[in-house]
Amino acid sequence: MALHKDEAIVLFKRSYGESDKIIRLFTLSSGKVAAIAKGANKSQKRFANTLEPFNRIRVEYFEKYGRGMVRIENADIIETNSGIETSLKKACTAGFFVEFVDRLTKERERHEDLFNVLAEILQGIRGAEFTYDDILHYQLRMLGILGFMPNFHTCVYCGQAMAADEKIFFSRERGGILCHKCAPSLPHQVCAEGVIAGIVSVQQANGNVAGSQDAWGCAENGPSYLDNGFERVAQDIMEGFMTFHLDVELKSYRILKGLIA
Repeated sequence: MALHKDEAIVLFKRSYGESDKIIRLFTLSSGKVAAIAKGANKSQKRFANTLEPFNRIRVEYFEKYGRGMVRIENADIIETNSGIETSLKKACTAGFFVEFVDRLTKERERHEDLFNVLAEILQGIRGAEFTYDDILHYQLRMLGILGFMPNFHTCVYCGQAMAADEKIFFSRERGGILCHKCAPSLPHQVCAEGVIAGIVSVQQANGNVAGSQDAWGCAENGPSYLDNGFERVAQDIMEGFMTFHLDVELKSYRILKGLIA
């Protein structure tokens, strides 16, 4: 029985019997790991509030057979979820990204870059509510890391490069934009001019873009794409893409969508 030491983010917990807890961890070195915390429901001293969702922890666990559920031996907090509970929007945003990682990764697949982005997201949410631009930025970063990024740069059918004002046709079935020549023969939605360019702009923002609402709080002072129903159209594009290509519908997003409308 091997002892492993790692850093992890708690994705999920539930009670198991009277005394134990089932925990799903996203670890730095081993990716997603299912674990059991023996006696966690009975002893408040052993784990205290360490194994709460959104916590970033140092964890020691025993692995018996190499692939099954591991047994958590010790856990210490690096960063708590304190601050996330202060608003429903913060909690739903954190829940969305945790569910995103949980649903789109496989057991024991290492994703160090994804771990670091999720840690950055949770740290950002502790300090401030995310705008829709923040949520979209990190959603696109995560899709890029996992290799599922929609193509917003060239026609997905013929490969032709396009100017920003030509990017108005998006095909969820093809996973990206279409040029004027290809669009008539393929299923697509028509976006207002500047919306696709707006998505690319959000995607390419450096680091945590939280706080962009202060700079872009009204359309007349912000980027032109805010005049074109950007949030609604971008939501439609991302939902359609993920449902069609990844076959996932995130429960947490249903609530979050109402809060960012």
